[in-house]
This record gives sequence, C-alpha cells and structure tokens, in this order.
Amino acid sequence: MNVTAVKHDKLMLSRLQLFRNVDLNSAEMDQLLSHCDYRQMNEGETLLSLDVENHYLYVIVSGRLAIKLGPDEDIPLTAIEPGECVGEMSVFDSRLPSVQVFACEPSMVLQIEQEVLWRMVSASHEIARNLLYIMSERVRYSNLVVADSLEMQRKYQQFATIDALTGLHNRGWLDDVFEREIRRSERDRLAACMLMIDVDHFKNINDVYGHAAGDKVLIAVAESIRRPLRTNDLVARYGGEEFSVLLPETSVENAVGIAERLRERVSEASPGEIDGKELPKVTVSIGVNEFKPGDSLESVIASADSAMYLAKKAGRNCVRVALNS
Repeated sequence: MNVTAVKHDKLMLSRLQLFRNVDLNSAEMDQLLSHCDYRQMNEGETLLSLDVENHYLYVIVSGRLAIKLGPDEDIPLTAIEPGECVGEMSVFDSRLPSVQVFACEPSMVLQIEQEVLWRMVSASHEIARNLLYIMSERVRYSNLVVADSLEMQRKYQQFATIDALTGLHNRGWLDDVFEREIRRSERDRLAACMLMIDVDHFKNINDVYGHAAGDKVLIAVAESIRRPLRTNDLVARYGGEEFSVLLPETSVENAVGIAERLRERVSEASPGEIDGKELPKVTVSIGVNEFKPGDSLESVIASADSAMYLAKKAGRNCVRVALNS
C-alpha cells in the first residue's frame, strides 16, 4: 500500500461527485482535507475485503476499480470509474464490507477517514446532498442487479420445468404440481382422473423418417392435447413419446369423454413436412384412472399407465379405463 499526503488540487476535487458545488476553499473544508491522503494502487491490489473492517470512504481519482462478490469469483460484478466512491456502506453501518474491491489497473483513490467524513457532512450541506445522491445511485444499481438476478432465476426455473421440444411442462414439474393437486382433491373430497397418453408406433416413425420427423410428431401431439384442455387441467410430457394429463374435479365418465376428444384431435392433426414430404398422421393410446382417497401420485400414474397398455393390446388408437376405476 502506497499512501501519500500531497497538496490537494481543488479544481480536480471539485469535479468529483462528492465535492460537487462544495466550497473547497473554506478554512474548515481546507482543514478537513488536510487529514485526507491519496492511495496509489497497483493492478490487482485489494482495497476492500469481506473479512477486514473498513473505516474509509474511497473516492476514485484515476484508474479503475472492480467489484466482486467474493475473492473466488472470476468475473467482476461491475467496474467503478473515476469520480465514483466505494466503502460508503461499511462506513455508514460499521459492518464488514459486503463485496471485494480491487484495482483492475493502476489507480489512485482519495481516502477519507470515517470521522473526517462525518465532520465534512456537518460542515457542508452539499456534501450531505452528494452523499445521498451517491447512495441513491448505489441502491438503484443494486435494485437493477436484483431485478436481473430474479429475471435469470425465472428463466432458469422455466428451463427447469419446461420441456424444450414441446413447450409442455416436464416430469419434474409434474411430480411437484400433480402431487399437490392430488392432495388437494383428497383434502376437499373432489374427484380427479389421470390420463396417460402414448404415441402409437412412434419407433417406426423415427426409424423410417428420422428423429427430426419424430420431433415434429411430438410437437403436433403435444399441441393437439394441450389446446382442448380446460384452464385448470394439468398436462406434461411424461417422457419420450408419453404424456400425462391430470383432470381435477372430473369423474371417470367425463374423463373418458375428454380422452376420446383428445384421441380424435391427435388423429386429425398433421405433423407437417420433412424434406418436402408430408408426414403421416399418428394416433395415440390413452389410459384413464380415477383417483381414490389414499392413492399416491405414483399409484395413480401406474394404474393409468396399465390402462394405456390395455389400449395398446386392444389395437391402439383407443381409450381404456383402469380396472380399479
């Protein structure tokens, strides 16, 4: 650390945000500035650490500082340019710094000791006003960082719960949301039914037309299933060519009717073209199972899955109800 006491360039100081519109030639301010030193920093030198108390406000005079959330972070959060300040938060609340600050190039900072800063505030309303401005900018920036962080979290959460191919929710989402809906149905003594839907002869589509064609088929099937459902119905891609639908407050008779409509919609939908050739339409086999008090999500799915295999054995492109429903 290289600290030097020099005669202050009042013109240069007046350009810094902290001293804007401040009478630096007053006897009191001149005396207070005499207690402030300049610190020369080498590239990579640390100014503030998470585990070291700080008692100074630092004003960047030249060079550039960088802020990291911790010493192990590779990418700085932001850079601090000449005229800006660091250290004000730990000076105000007398707590350890919340970030790591280091010089990302040779820099010089004016360091103002905590007690001297408070005396400056008492001596000049303009310094108090400038500090409030600096703090408001810091809070505004922090709010933007938080907002960006929340937006990234929302996107990550979406990526974690949405199937990238079909746009439907995925298995992880199903396990969570279907479970809660099953428990709600049990608590409120409401009917609920599960549909397990499987694309017929899907392997043949991949083998004959390729996996790109298989993807188009899955997208078309997903859209055909999603569109006719009610707003409170839950649908997800269970895995591979299999889809799950939970129908809250729905009797098994009504569930069979809904399943038949979905089956018809899928059989009428066109998957589109591959290399200029129209892909063949596909069908689905659907199993229906009615939720009963005490059933777990796993048992409801297993019974609906068994019913779906009954539909396969019955010739496919049909709906079957679980034997225990």
